[in-house]
Amino acid sequence: MINIEREYKPLSIKRNSDRFEDDYNYSTKALPNNRDNLISFFGNALQICQWWSYDLTEENKHKSIKALKLAAKAGEAIFRLGREPEKEQRVVIDDILDATYNGLGLLENGRLHAMRWQEAFFAAAIVRDYDAMDSLIEFPVSLMRKCSSKSPEAEYLLTELIQCIHRRESGPKSIETLTKLMDEVIEGGKKEPWVAYGTGAKSDFIISFTTKSEATPSEALASALTENWKYCERHRDLEGYEQPTFYMPINLLGLACMAKDLGKEINVQSDFIPQFYIDGDYL
Repeated sequence: MINIEREYKPLSIKRNSDRFEDDYNYSTKALPNNRDNLISFFGNALQICQWWSYDLTEENKHKSIKALKLAAKAGEAIFRLGREPEKEQRVVIDDILDATYNGLGLLENGRLHAMRWQEAFFAAAIVRDYDAMDSLIEFPVSLMRKCSSKSPEAEYLLTELIQCIHRRESGPKSIETLTKLMDEVIEGGKKEPWVAYGTGAKSDFIISFTTKSEATPSEALASALTENWKYCERHRDLEGYEQPTFYMPINLLGLACMAKDLGKEINVQSDFIPQFYIDGDYL
């Protein structure tokens, strides 16, 4: 077991957890009011789970699992609507939403970018919502590229690779995508810190559980978490509200769950990514 600890603790955990839980509860109640509330609900659900990870009582654990399951359904709905924007589609999320929407404007208004797609896919991967994952991989990366909110080129290539992995495509297409991705991480990382730290960390972790890598998946995950935190230290405001993203990064947690489901051993214990998420024992 590889143990990772962080000395840093956010300010006012209780106050901020209460604040973001209030936001989550409000967005849950507001969800039926209009289509775009799917997006705010999705973000608020992920964020409160990250704050709860600082104080993972048994109650918060169960609330976090529920919020992630709901987030997975919301994320799937957002991209399903965007895939066929003119089509009216029914969106059902447990007992909190049953409505019919279209996806007009989602792409043009910057809602369907690669980073949000990854968050949606990995939220589904964490709770093993395979129906949501299957739906999300049908969203073309070529369409993401038309979104008015742009992601680094490496993130588009990473998204393509994730889709290949989920489809179990291990042939020339997957190898070509991985090669392009690594080249772009090297070149793009010279210009953009997130590519060097964040995209690079995700890419290295994927290599560890999809190829014959020198690093074990557990070692690669530990390294990726460390790189994620370095980016936080050097390029983000530790006093701001972004901090939980770097303690419980949804993308790395989702990748760890994918690796586990592919039969790889993942033994990384930390105070911000509890092993139970990866093992899926709660499902």
